[in-house]
Amino acid sequence: MCSRAGATTEAFCGDVSDDVALNRYRTLVETIDDGIYQLDSDGHFVAVTDVIVEMTGYPRDELLGEHVSLVLTDDDIDRIERETENLLDTDETGVATFETAVQTANGGTFPCELRITPLIEEEECQGTIGVARDISEETKRPATSESTRASYDSITSVLDEANIGVFIINDKFEVASANETIEQYLDLDRETLIGRDKRRVVRENVLDKIDDPDRFAETVLATYGDNSYIEEFECHVAAGDDREERWLEHWSKPIESGQYAGGRIELYYDITDRKRSEDALQDTTERFHSLVDAVEEYAIFRLDRDGHIISWNEGAREIKGYDRDEILGKSFSTFYTEEDRAAGVPEHNLEQATKAGSIEDEGWRIRKDGSRFWANVTITSIWDGDDTHRGYLKVTRDMTDRHEREQELENELQRILHRISDAFYAVDEDFRFTHVNERAEDLLQYSEEELLGKNHWDVFPAVAGEDEVRTTFQTAMNSQEAMTIEFYDESFGFWVEANLYPSESGVSVYFRNVTERKERERELTKYETIVETVNDGIYTVDENGRFTMVNEAYTELTGYSREELLGSHVSLVVDDETIERATDLEAEMAAGTVDKPMVETVIETADGGQVHSEATFSLLPDDDRVRIGVARDVTERKERERALEESERRYRTLVEHFPNGAVGLYDEALTYTVAGGEILAELDISSDEVVGTSIYERYSDDVIEEIKPHFRAVFDGESRTFEMEYRGRHLVGYTLPVRNADDEIYAGMLMMQDISERMEYRRKLEKSNERLEQFAYAASHDLQEPLRMVTSYLQLIDQRYGDALDEDGEEFLEFAVDGAERMREMIDGLLTYSRVETNGDPFGVVDLNVIVENVREDLQIQIEESDAEITTDNLPHVEGDASQLRQVFQNLLSNAIEYSGDQPPRVDITTDRDGSDWVISVRDEGVGIETDDQKRIFEVFQRLHTRREHAGTGIGLALCRRIVERHGGEIWVEAEPGVGSTFSFTLPAARDCDE
Repeated sequence: MCSRAGATTEAFCGDVSDDVALNRYRTLVETIDDGIYQLDSDGHFVAVTDVIVEMTGYPRDELLGEHVSLVLTDDDIDRIERETENLLDTDETGVATFETAVQTANGGTFPCELRITPLIEEEECQGTIGVARDISEETKRPATSESTRASYDSITSVLDEANIGVFIINDKFEVASANETIEQYLDLDRETLIGRDKRRVVRENVLDKIDDPDRFAETVLATYGDNSYIEEFECHVAAGDDREERWLEHWSKPIESGQYAGGRIELYYDITDRKRSEDALQDTTERFHSLVDAVEEYAIFRLDRDGHIISWNEGAREIKGYDRDEILGKSFSTFYTEEDRAAGVPEHNLEQATKAGSIEDEGWRIRKDGSRFWANVTITSIWDGDDTHRGYLKVTRDMTDRHEREQELENELQRILHRISDAFYAVDEDFRFTHVNERAEDLLQYSEEELLGKNHWDVFPAVAGEDEVRTTFQTAMNSQEAMTIEFYDESFGFWVEANLYPSESGVSVYFRNVTERKERERELTKYETIVETVNDGIYTVDENGRFTMVNEAYTELTGYSREELLGSHVSLVVDDETIERATDLEAEMAAGTVDKPMVETVIETADGGQVHSEATFSLLPDDDRVRIGVARDVTERKERERALEESERRYRTLVEHFPNGAVGLYDEALTYTVAGGEILAELDISSDEVVGTSIYERYSDDVIEEIKPHFRAVFDGESRTFEMEYRGRHLVGYTLPVRNADDEIYAGMLMMQDISERMEYRRKLEKSNERLEQFAYAASHDLQEPLRMVTSYLQLIDQRYGDALDEDGEEFLEFAVDGAERMREMIDGLLTYSRVETNGDPFGVVDLNVIVENVREDLQIQIEESDAEITTDNLPHVEGDASQLRQVFQNLLSNAIEYSGDQPPRVDITTDRDGSDWVISVRDEGVGIETDDQKRIFEVFQRLHTRREHAGTGIGLALCRRIVERHGGEIWVEAEPGVGSTFSFTLPAARDCDE
């Protein structure tokens, strides 16, 4: 059985029989509302509870024998098998926890937490026990997920439960951690240990409690000097005032990785019970040898077919005086008197034994020293199963002065042997059967006649193939020590418990069928595993309301140790009202008037805190005075419920007061489930009037035809925006999908806003902008004519009178021409700026790779002259005006080259996806821009440098912003003087395009 469940088993079962304990565990499993199942080693269901049947929707008959892939995906199965193999490979006894999706009979799935423990029998994995919890309610609500416990805490919990003491030592050989068990074993104070040198701890705090302190210190301290090997030894802890006497097995090894790499882990196993068992076995062995010593008063030896001695026991040496070496091979007639030899008595006895099978004779026999003794002699003819005569077995007893007492002893021994209910057989040193009793005949399904003289391994080849069995027999024979073994024999079809008692002539085997016991143990192991696998708190209380058993999860729930809880009254953790309600439920359970008794309460924890819990009760079937409870921490659920209630209140407040519009939820039938908002009140429509009605009931056919595609689109995962006229108002609508925690769309959301005033304002603004654009166009057009005239006359002056002008005159004329040219450029730029909205092309899908390549060609001369290097990502497709976007890239790249400073320009174009938009960035390593100037550079005619330093109109970046805003985006700059600038802007991603 699993050692980790031992404490629970002892408290839960007490001194009751296995059958009663099994019934108790079955009742406990039925009380737990998680699903519990068992898989064999190939992954097939061999047992499921009713909860599993309800969870999966499969009838029990369809689940049993089916592979677990019926309800789990291959990926989840692989993940579970890897973790289970890892537990087995590392020899750890633990619980593996997984979150997975379980497939149901109706084709659906639900989220589930699985806690899985390997089922180990005879050091082999026979399958797994699983506890399944439906966590749908937990995943459907928006709440923080439960953090997984750190692996260190999990391992420490398992070791504490398994009563294994632990020291973790860092690379400086200081105590980094010590668990509660080692504190108990060695009577230590954990808090004073942490950080101390472990060598000092051994000398100052441990050695005075060890029976052999010198050996302990030498062995343990040596591992710190050479931390490269695994150490194992046993030590005896003496009893103290508050310390129990116990035997401990020390096991330690170096830590090779992780936080404490270079340190060492020390485990101390309590082997007191095992040592006591070994002592008991030693006593039994000594008693057995005492019996053998008693038999030394009998001369027992074997003869071949001609009467020559082929075996010799200690009794024969004692009685007859011959050593083995000097008598083997001699004729047994040596012991007869001369008169008997002359009369042919020895030969006659053998002849009679051959015919009759066995004879008994009494008479005088001769010792080596010539003295005589009265002997009782039995000669038995030995035959193989194939009727081959193998020789004789001769038993001689010295009857002189002790005949009557030995006879009485023999009679008593025979009475004892007849009372033995175990099967018994004996084999000789060659493993040939020499004796088989009736019970053995029944179990082995062979008669004694069929077995005598035959080789044990030949008769039972399946047993011979079991290395452990054959090795145990051989070890017993070689060591002459009694041994015990349990094994399952395929040929017998049952579990065997065999006790082997060797002698010089062979092995005596007492064995019995222990299949029923093994099955009970297996069932108990399974249920014990379940108790410690579930993460609910499990406890039992007696008729006086005092705890008689708690599992580790319940101690964690309450904060009290197992020792503090056991024997304490339940009022330690719950109030009087809960106790009264539990008492009432006990009466209802006894009367059979309640199906599933449950109570919600608040547990008062050891640290003064409170835990909301839900407890399910049941009564033990064999003792209705004992109540089983399964307590589950529902604190998070309560918090989620409160949060949900608060969220629903806020949501309804938002819906009911949604400004200047309305909000609603609708299902796949396009029926409203929630509705509210100020616009409903303005239209004199109540929320109750809307909820429960579909769009087909509320709107005209024209409206339905217009909005239905947008409503339906959400169930395909799309969000839509649309505008419509309704009851004299201009509305903009948004439909979007609503998903649950499994990312499944279960509803659509509609948001409507009244934009009538905004539309009116837009129309007025558009008219104003149109007039302004007309004015700007007319102004720029009208200014072109006088500007051309000024330019023409300046050119005539230069042509006719240029030679007559002095140096100042030429300079003045050059200033005038240059000013006129700059005025023309500014007028052209202003005209382009004003016509971005009106003269732009319709939007379409634009490949920015093509745009940038065209701009490179336009700027080829500037790029070559400046030795500029321009790098770019693979650019996306966007929705836009190709000619205007070309203008944006040309302005930004031209500026990046122009303001590169003294080094050759290095320009990099990158992209990043942001929802439905692309963010395009143009980064240079040029002169940069002061923080105070980073906003005004996007204004019309704003320049940071003189015309002498850098040419330009001061309208390029303003034009870029106007174009980007026309595309629904924004533009900004991040820059540092002397380091460079990055101009970024957003553009809408093209629909139905991967890039």
